[in-house]
Amino acid sequence: CTRGMSESVRANGAVTASNAKNLNFRPLASSLWGFCRVVMNEYPDLSCRLVDIQQQSLGDVAAKLEKELQFNDSNDEVILSADSRSVLRMKQESATTKVASTAPAALDFKAPGSFKNLYWRPLEQESLSSKEIEIQPIAAGLNFRDVMYAMGLLSDEAVENGFAGPTLGMEVAGLVTRVGEDVTEFSIGDEVLGFAPACFSNRVITDTTATAHKPSNWSFEEAATIPTAFFTVYYAFVQLAQLQEGEKVLIHGASGGVGIAAIQLARHLGAEVFATAGTPEKRAFAKNVGAHHVMDSRNLAFENEIMEITEGDGVDVVLNSVYGEAINRNLNVLKPFGRFLELGKRDFYENSRIGLRPFRNNITYFGIDADQLLIEKKALAKSLFQDLMKLFEAKQLHPLPHRVFEVNRIQDAFRYMQQSRQIGKIIVRLPRELPAEPIQTMPKLQLDSHSNYIVSGGLGGFGLKTAQWLADKGAKHLTLLGRKGLINNDAILVVEALRSAGVQVCTSPCDVSDIKQLSKVFKDLEDTAPKIGGIIHAATLFDDALIRNLDTDRLKTVLNAKAQGAWNLHELTKHSSLDFFVLYSSATTLFGNPGQANYVAANYMLENLVAYRRQQGLSACYTAWGAISDVGFLARNQETQESLLSRLGGAALTSAQALNELEALIVSKKAGAAYINFDWKAIKRTMPSANSPKFTQQNNDLSHHSGDDADDFFTRIIDLSDDEVRELITSILTQEISQILRLPIEKVDQNCSIYDLGMDSLMGMELLLAIEEQFNTKLPLMSLTEGGSIQKIAEKVHAKLSDTAIPDHDDTIESLVSKHGTVLSDDELDRFKRISNE
Repeated sequence: CTRGMSESVRANGAVTASNAKNLNFRPLASSLWGFCRVVMNEYPDLSCRLVDIQQQSLGDVAAKLEKELQFNDSNDEVILSADSRSVLRMKQESATTKVASTAPAALDFKAPGSFKNLYWRPLEQESLSSKEIEIQPIAAGLNFRDVMYAMGLLSDEAVENGFAGPTLGMEVAGLVTRVGEDVTEFSIGDEVLGFAPACFSNRVITDTTATAHKPSNWSFEEAATIPTAFFTVYYAFVQLAQLQEGEKVLIHGASGGVGIAAIQLARHLGAEVFATAGTPEKRAFAKNVGAHHVMDSRNLAFENEIMEITEGDGVDVVLNSVYGEAINRNLNVLKPFGRFLELGKRDFYENSRIGLRPFRNNITYFGIDADQLLIEKKALAKSLFQDLMKLFEAKQLHPLPHRVFEVNRIQDAFRYMQQSRQIGKIIVRLPRELPAEPIQTMPKLQLDSHSNYIVSGGLGGFGLKTAQWLADKGAKHLTLLGRKGLINNDAILVVEALRSAGVQVCTSPCDVSDIKQLSKVFKDLEDTAPKIGGIIHAATLFDDALIRNLDTDRLKTVLNAKAQGAWNLHELTKHSSLDFFVLYSSATTLFGNPGQANYVAANYMLENLVAYRRQQGLSACYTAWGAISDVGFLARNQETQESLLSRLGGAALTSAQALNELEALIVSKKAGAAYINFDWKAIKRTMPSANSPKFTQQNNDLSHHSGDDADDFFTRIIDLSDDEVRELITSILTQEISQILRLPIEKVDQNCSIYDLGMDSLMGMELLLAIEEQFNTKLPLMSLTEGGSIQKIAEKVHAKLSDTAIPDHDDTIESLVSKHGTVLSDDELDRFKRISNE
């Protein structure tokens, strides 16, 4: 989690630095500030500026406001006090100082998406089971699985059931440092290679299912190229496909680690090798290492080429790592009784569909995940690995070509593989000392069993989950408030379970925005329940819409549930001594999420109320949650969740993660924090206000790392023809629109109007920002009006880049009309277009 602006306070809507103790707070006025943050994104042309003037004389206020309006340094959120002018900067919580140490540590990521989130996580000391060994890694192999997992492209489902689990790194070469009591084949000091979880580490623990002694004439780096690539293809070719001498095999991605291993093994088995690779260099390499026929993997012509070479016969086996339409082409080239070996995970977890017709010819389809084999069929995995190593001992197979990265360049290694620049394997060399953050222990929250804890919105979603968590922390008296009381089936089951566990639960119907209803609940509690120990305000309502579609009722509905409800809870407890007073806010307040002006305004008031209460010496803190995936509104509305995540990037939190952070916040006594996984590149693409000076740190970080990302567009187009440049622009636009619309890329029709594909005006703004970021050029909004297909937009981008942009006649006329106030007749309009064309 990224804790944004920990311990920040907000003055009348303005976020200030931590030295804001002397500011005056008016929580009920602060919602306007949050609302205007959304204005900045929905109406960027207005150049909205927010000014907070602290209490001063009327004359001073007028003079300072006049000076502020005349002075514009691009800061759009400003606080003017009697003796200073303050501006806003968002700072992410600083990392703990790291010291190189031999203490156990493993590579991990704080949030999926950017490789800058990789860090060295300290490990607890662990004992060995009787059949386990401990290895000090000296070299570890990097795989696409690691890159995809770190980028957030693999679901939990895709990693949790495998041998490596939700960790980075699964193949290692190193020295045995400890052995279990029943281990006889390995001793301390042995040089070994094999599989293990979390291999980017200075200590791994694994069983001996797929571990072998390292040949003495190999380096550790060479040994680390063996496990994943060769074990996968050995299992695929020998165990599953039973590849025979004289058969024909198609190997995709032939220049990568698995591809080269597959070529070696196929040649050893006597097969004829057809291979594909993405660049001339890689195709030449595949040819040099033994492929008989090599084709381009970046188009679908391989089908025709194979059928031509084989005189219409086809191949016996396909080792597949491509997706989409290429799968159908693979099936087309398979002979009767052919075997299809699927290595990729993308189509599995996207539940892609293929027709059954090709399978009429006795074709066999294998979905291959060697990671699961190591768990589900240990005896088979051990036998296969031992047989594989015998081929190396007989010099029938050889370690793979590889490039080595030192541990201080771990991010570079991930980027190198992300860009598919490697030939062979990428290996990371690991020292004994790693720069891990020290383990910090936080006191646990223990609630008073004799106190009563109130949760507004506690009869549904995340509020209900919070109630269960309070009980786990020792609460024996809970008051759960909901407008309609206990009517939800899930809530009924949870409340019954709590009561069965000895927790007294009150579920009075109550709208917390109604002070009379809430006062009655508090009065009843005084008579029947223990003293109030703490309050968590989790009540919320959503009514999302662009500002132009909001009305007074839609504003009030959302503001009442969160803002008015919070104020009422404050008024009724301001004379009470509480252990905690927690307000559930939203991380959307940080950025002003478009389409949620009422929601952002309401949450912003909560955060100011926390500052106000703390200034009065009262207990208070807020949690600004990012998307929470497994309970609540977003769990029930998958489309809304996906839309929010596409704008913010990163992955959603789980309720368990969120409640762990809540515990740490309450114990720390801090004012509040935002808990959100976000990708600043995605936010910049969707929110115009991301360019504001208040996000200087985030933009500087992005600029610092952007040079290391995928090859710059302008570098890629060097020496390309105009047609090739247009094709590349079209491809990039297709990918962007695929992400915005959450559509599989093969379903994005490049000749169809983008609005017919499902794009709305808000998405159109997101696309324009993406075009500006990708191509360093701006297009007018008119470029995306109905009838604008990807192909047509690509032509306009190309024309802009060529500095020969064809004027958009409608835009030009519109501009002239706006300048001169002239309304042209239809005849004049046609004549203008004709003259412009000439």
